[in-house]
Amino acid sequence: MRRALFFLTSFGLITACANSPTAIGPLEAIARAQHQTRVELESNDYSRFTIARYAELTGDPITASQSYADLIRRSATDAALAERAVFASLLIDDFDTAAAKASRIEPAVLADADLTRLTLAVDRLASRRSAEAETYLQGPWRSPFHHVLAQSLLAWSASEADPEGATKLQTMAGQDDPVLSSVAAAMSGVLLMNAGKTDEALALFEALWNKDTRIALAVEAEARGLARTGDPDKALLRLTKFRDEVGRHPALTQLELELKAGQSVEATDLTIRQGAALAIYAATAALADQSTSDLPAVYFALALELDPKLDAARTLSAKALDRANRFDDAEQLLRSIRESSIYHTSAQGQLAWVLRRKGQDAEALSLAQSTLERTNDRNIRIQLADLYQSLGRDGEAEQVLTDIIAADEESGVYDWRLFFARGAVRERQGKWPPAENDLETALGLNPEDSNLLNYLGYSWIDRGENLEEGLQLIQTALRLEPSSGAILDSLGWANYKLGKYDRAVFYLERAIEKRPQDPVILDHLGDVYWQVGRYTEAGYQWTRALQYLDQEAPEYAAIESKLRGEQTTKTPQNTNTSL
Repeated sequence: MRRALFFLTSFGLITACANSPTAIGPLEAIARAQHQTRVELESNDYSRFTIARYAELTGDPITASQSYADLIRRSATDAALAERAVFASLLIDDFDTAAAKASRIEPAVLADADLTRLTLAVDRLASRRSAEAETYLQGPWRSPFHHVLAQSLLAWSASEADPEGATKLQTMAGQDDPVLSSVAAAMSGVLLMNAGKTDEALALFEALWNKDTRIALAVEAEARGLARTGDPDKALLRLTKFRDEVGRHPALTQLELELKAGQSVEATDLTIRQGAALAIYAATAALADQSTSDLPAVYFALALELDPKLDAARTLSAKALDRANRFDDAEQLLRSIRESSIYHTSAQGQLAWVLRRKGQDAEALSLAQSTLERTNDRNIRIQLADLYQSLGRDGEAEQVLTDIIAADEESGVYDWRLFFARGAVRERQGKWPPAENDLETALGLNPEDSNLLNYLGYSWIDRGENLEEGLQLIQTALRLEPSSGAILDSLGWANYKLGKYDRAVFYLERAIEKRPQDPVILDHLGDVYWQVGRYTEAGYQWTRALQYLDQEAPEYAAIESKLRGEQTTKTPQNTNTSL
């Protein structure tokens, strides 16, 4: 009643002033009020959008998700806004909110909203509505990666009714990309194995292996198939080769233990949802290492909605979050992995590193040590050595690495990575002869690793030893990895040591383009500028180097001395050379 009375009173005021030169009629007043309301709403929307974008740019995905949720309630026809809103929710692993946002979008604009459509398709597959999911998975797709995911989801959606057609569709996914096409072929083998076509699947896996394609899920599926068809020795050979060439993988390690114990290997029976989840996981995992952001977490969230037990996706999603400095989110995800999971032990190693990066050093070491005591896991032992190194406790790191190497040798295993790691630890402690021996042993085991070649070559050059051989190692490393700033720096420093200053300038200037905030490269560039008489530029580079160094670092005082003119750069050694 009070609201009605207020309206009538206001109307009376308007009509009473009708004869005034500035008076307006009631209809125009209503129109103005409506316009003002629209302006205020648009202003509020712009403010929310600005807040959302700022939250995205500053690493605050929760605020971004909330702000986009407010916006999407009033704008169901903006494809770009829909994509941002859905993305923001998936980025914080909130699939339900992402699906709710996607459901509000008008069907007419979905063609321009890839991620929104994928989210809707995953939502329908998760609730066993495959026919509805397929309507969202039809093309066209703006992103090739989304197209690959859509084809894989369509394949698994059809896998029970038409396994042959599903296999063909899965095989065609990602044909324009060498990495994704290999993943698609591996998933085709998994699909064939799931349909009971073991011989066809094994032939496909054999072809992939012969092309030097090493994909963990393919190796696991092949090993299981080989074991079931009476060839466990070949299965074990595959698992061992993968471990030696690529590294240890929790699922493959567990399978190897089962085969060595003579246990029977059961066939893996994947549901449509589990197969679709595995397809999303496999494609995302193949590209995850190329990303330095938390972007992969968006797609791992889709996979986990389809298969909440896919801990492989959980660990890689946590890795992406860790890399993006979202340490709390990474920690929460890793702690959610159950103790019964084969990924639990490796997740504890990841978690220790997350805690280390959060500055919780004591907790990180305690977690690694307690996990090691409980499991005696080799990978955790390596993680512990790495943690000691990161804390400057090189003596303890060396002892742990020595213990691992000794245990490996008893089993006839020689891992070049461990010799490399121990060589680096010993070199930092000033134990050069044993360090050199470790590095040369590692190089003998793997003569084509660019980081190892660069490390040994640089060590020799920096010590003024084996200059010609050191330079050759660094040049070989650069051929293997021509865009590496670290290797370009080594090559520039090698030429500096050899007195070839113009060539040193060339390589060091290229190196600083690749790594403009690296204090070591800045220091080296300053040294070589000084030698060629570019004194102002030398001082500038040394000043920049100080900006990226801790004041407690030994290099800090040395560079300050150069800037004060208290010492000149070192005189290069062995400048009389035939190189």
